[in-house]
Amino acid sequence: MLVFGRADIDVQPSTLSPWIDSNIEPVGVFNAMLSAQTHRRFIKTHTSLDGIPFFPECTYLGVYRDPRDVYFSLISHILNRTAERMKDFVAPEVHSGFREWALAPFEKGVAEQWALADTTNHFESFWRYRALPNLHLFHFADLKRDLPASIVAFGKAIGVSVDRDQSEKMARTASFENMKSKADQFAPGANRGAWKVSEGFFDSGKSGRWRGILDDTDLAIYRKRIDQLLAPDAARWLENGSYASGIDPKSAQGRATIQ
Repeated sequence: MLVFGRADIDVQPSTLSPWIDSNIEPVGVFNAMLSAQTHRRFIKTHTSLDGIPFFPECTYLGVYRDPRDVYFSLISHILNRTAERMKDFVAPEVHSGFREWALAPFEKGVAEQWALADTTNHFESFWRYRALPNLHLFHFADLKRDLPASIVAFGKAIGVSVDRDQSEKMARTASFENMKSKADQFAPGANRGAWKVSEGFFDSGKSGRWRGILDDTDLAIYRKRIDQLLAPDAARWLENGSYASGIDPKSAQGRATIQ
């Protein structure tokens, strides 16, 4: 919407913005799509920053979520996938499954890891370069709290000016409720057999979904593990976002340089 300056999307976003590492289509199909585009190109990826070519003239936007919510969202996605290859990740008992996920080690170079350490590794790969002028971090909780303001912030990050009226119109299109009601348009891989039910891609869209499910032992194990994996300010931002944590990712201490 920001690239084209309009809120009335009438196409599948995935037909314009390829998710290259999804393997939904052969990489040649994605390359041909991008080569044919004359507008500003935008690409989706789940790859950590150390696996992405870095270009100073490009803008990198990272969007993150409380890892505990990520865990339950991943379970929902796996159970809704038509592919069976990841079903073994979902444990039959929620507490033992969560603890196994929290404690599993990170394995460098291994794709589709079922581990908190994989999530934090991805996040940390961006977090350490958060002060770079062309790298910007956003949080799911902040988007849920004030989506129009977040859209203005996204626009600022990519050099597109949008006023509050425009951002509110875009927010209605980008709302969880609207996307779920039009899941065949907005779910990546919809109508390509990726999901049992397209609407299932948009499960609950809530922050703090883990509350009332995880017990004190689960949370103690998680807390000890994430404190091993991330610095306190990084962990606090990853769990809460900028508003609730009071941490602005751009107020980084020092500037890292990409080699």
